[in-house]
Amino acid sequence: MTVDERVLRARAGLLRLTEPPAVPMAAFVGEVGPVAAFEAAIAGTAPGRVMGAVAARCVGRSPEMLRGLASVDLECAAAAGARLICPEVAEWPTGAFSGFGVADARGVVGSAAPLGLYVRGGDLEGLPRTGVTVVGARACTAYGQRVAADLAVGVVDAGLVVVSGGAFGVDAAAHRAALSAGGRTIAVLACGIDRCYPVANTVLLQGVAESGCVVSEYPPGTTPARHRFLVRNRLLAALGSVTVVVEAGRRSGSLSTAGAAALLGRVVMAVPGPVSSAMSVGCHVLLRDRFALVVTDAADVVQVVRGLEPVGLFPEPEVGADLSRPTDGLDEVHTRVYEALAARSGRSVEELSMESGIEGRRVMETLPVLQLSGLVRREGPLWFRVRTARSR
Repeated sequence: MTVDERVLRARAGLLRLTEPPAVPMAAFVGEVGPVAAFEAAIAGTAPGRVMGAVAARCVGRSPEMLRGLASVDLECAAAAGARLICPEVAEWPTGAFSGFGVADARGVVGSAAPLGLYVRGGDLEGLPRTGVTVVGARACTAYGQRVAADLAVGVVDAGLVVVSGGAFGVDAAAHRAALSAGGRTIAVLACGIDRCYPVANTVLLQGVAESGCVVSEYPPGTTPARHRFLVRNRLLAALGSVTVVVEAGRRSGSLSTAGAAALLGRVVMAVPGPVSSAMSVGCHVLLRDRFALVVTDAADVVQVVRGLEPVGLFPEPEVGADLSRPTDGLDEVHTRVYEALAARSGRSVEELSMESGIEGRRVMETLPVLQLSGLVRREGPLWFRVRTARSR
């Protein structure tokens, strides 16, 4: 599908004007479309909440200059071997970003799907269903490197895709192992698509682009910054059906990726490490708080991903089918876990396992799927049934 050049330029312009996650602009684009939103922003006629978000990059620049910058960004991306994709093109990974709408409906604030993505290399086909996000400490241990590499090899051997951030440590180990195994891997940057950061990973990122692709929502020339890594983490979480934290300190940015994954309804998994290792404290917290499933090898990850495949899970209802029950379309395991929940009082995984007769591990795999469907909600370690119109 060929997209109108005006739409591409508008999307490029919006990425230039806003700093992700650009929640007000994303909402405005949803209301009026990208071209009208861009033109209103550069003319100063957009709603106040939108102008407040773009004012710093509009001051002193005429609409003609801002249109010109958008065109220059597209040219710079092309010179770097990249292209801009957006919701108006067929290769846009709609499924990967639908979770942001679900999160918004649940009242989660401060996050939004990207307005567009610069992509260098292949495409994002199959994501998030086939994606496994692998993250962890930059200053990881030899143990973390080895585990990340083993997981990546097992993931690509299963025909899945390794998604990571292209950084030192766990990220680099996962990317390199996926490439060495002849698999597909994707790197999400926190800087412009025309940059390789860290510079020492330039050759690695070139290899990633050849095997899979390198992705960024930042316009060409954008420098990396701490806040951009944290914002970028939501995309890492969105592009995988499962997020695996290999090693993480108590304040590791990888924990923000795990948090984003949970908010998007993705499964979070963590690798246990030595109890004496500061690099595994974050993983142990995730496991202790029952925020994550334990990972001992790639087979654990692949089993969860296969269990999330939608075949038979949410079949399309037949015309005239009885839709009076929230559990219509769920398989037996998901139905039993849902029925074990209560609307007014929360239940822990252990309580749900006892009530449903489903093994605790299976319960932990099932709950994020029900959450993504809007049927359950989570408050700390407790899970609640969501009272929908059909369940009242």
